[in-house]
Amino acid sequence: MLTRRIVTLAGITAGCVLAVAAPGSTNSSSVARCQRLQLQLAASFYGEAGGQFIQTFTFTNISRRVCRVGGWPTFEIEVASHRPLPVRTRRVVQGPLRARPFASVLLRARSAASFDVYGADWDFLRNRACPRATAALVTPAGGRVALRVGVRIPNCPGGFDIAPVIAGATDRQSWSFVWHP
Repeated sequence: MLTRRIVTLAGITAGCVLAVAAPGSTNSSSVARCQRLQLQLAASFYGEAGGQFIQTFTFTNISRRVCRVGGWPTFEIEVASHRPLPVRTRRVVQGPLRARPFASVLLRARSAASFDVYGADWDFLRNRACPRATAALVTPAGGRVALRVGVRIPNCPGGFDIAPVIAGATDRQSWSFVWHP
């Protein structure tokens, strides 16, 4: 009987821990935001078509502590001068227009969250390729310090569209709409 109670208690405890630490869980308000030293940023999927590009950026929790990310990151680029260049960005949402624009994502150790950046890859006004950025500087929503990652994305007039952070290393719902709060 005592063994059965211990096993039951252990199962309940494990279930509670998994529910709180699961990526994409909705119970994230009590978990602290991810800090710069907890995160690693990588540029993953990249594609171009029809004068546009998409670049996926992936945050990975490299610490042992559960933390949360969510919303739209702040995005800047570096150009050949290796100096940060503020750029115009526009927030977009993914999925149905009436859906919530985003949800906080809980990151366990070594789990990931990602977001997409969209933009033009051709300067149609001047009829030429756009100059390439040398790096992206990304600050998670609510953060104070940017993470830097090398990229070669086009820096065309018009700026960039930024999707909110989602759970997982890739975005399987990359069709976006402009968000109007």
